[in-house]
Amino acid sequence: MKNYILTTRNIDKATASFGDIQAGPSYLEVEDTKPIPTASDIISDFSTWAGKIISELKTKAGQNPASLDVVFFIHGYNTNSEESLKRQRLLEKRLHQSGFTSTVVGFDWPSAHVAVLYETDRLEAMRAAAELVTAGIAEFISYSRPSCTVNLHIVAHSMGAYVVREAFRQTAKARLSDLATQWKVSQIALLAADISSDCFATGHADMDPVFNHCGRLTNYYSGHDMVLEVSNVKNLDISSRVGRVGMPSDVDTNPKAVDVNCTARYTAVGEDARKASMARCMDGSVTHSWYFDDDNWYQDLALTLAGKIDRNYFPTRDRLATNDFVLK
Repeated sequence: MKNYILTTRNIDKATASFGDIQAGPSYLEVEDTKPIPTASDIISDFSTWAGKIISELKTKAGQNPASLDVVFFIHGYNTNSEESLKRQRLLEKRLHQSGFTSTVVGFDWPSAHVAVLYETDRLEAMRAAAELVTAGIAEFISYSRPSCTVNLHIVAHSMGAYVVREAFRQTAKARLSDLATQWKVSQIALLAADISSDCFATGHADMDPVFNHCGRLTNYYSGHDMVLEVSNVKNLDISSRVGRVGMPSDVDTNPKAVDVNCTARYTAVGEDARKASMARCMDGSVTHSWYFDDDNWYQDLALTLAGKIDRNYFPTRDRLATNDFVLK
């Protein structure tokens, strides 16, 4: 099986690997045995690259599928190409094990693998954001047919949520004449999202473009997330992160928005089990990235992306109020 990536990183000519500087979009097809993407993985054009993705999906789905699912995965800050690919592969594998057949496509923006460069990463995230729509999501619109719909979804971790918000906001603001106005994604899932909780209030200018171009947005959050506490200081922003406290409870939020509190699930897993799973499959802060190897979270995410069961009846969560849930 191949791995597909849309990257906006520059190419280091000395090593042919991808660096930490913003560049034009490149479409990659990476062998599943290869740990790090390199320039040799570049596909010359979008149509060829997307054709390979669709062909692989049809093979997975069987003969004459009614729909195909493509999930764009957007990594967070302090993540290099190797770690991003590792998480992309893990996400695709665990979704398949949870019953959701899809191809996960990585959107690899130029984050540096250095925790102290948070503000630099945030600037690069903003610069790269629009390419997610213009070079990725919107281009896939032409692949939907009445006989076989291509459903596009997004899963974004940490600062990846900021990339999504900026991508949709910048594209809407630019009003690009050559971009299909009907472009949209089906499901957006944010985990440990590093954006302000306040911007989820109904009518907020930063998030309105996101809700205008998606079917539903699900926010997974945990009060134990220590990384997001640090990011508040680095942002010089007194507002809490939505990936730590959830959406605001004192004002109305968009009816497309769903909150899933994962705090109790984090506690139930146990510290030793969380550390063991992280050491086994990936790098990063346990409190911030534990979702990536949690069975219950993947089961809920698979149901969310599939969209076949009403959100109020997921067996993986308990309902507290309208669009407000707790992960079991």
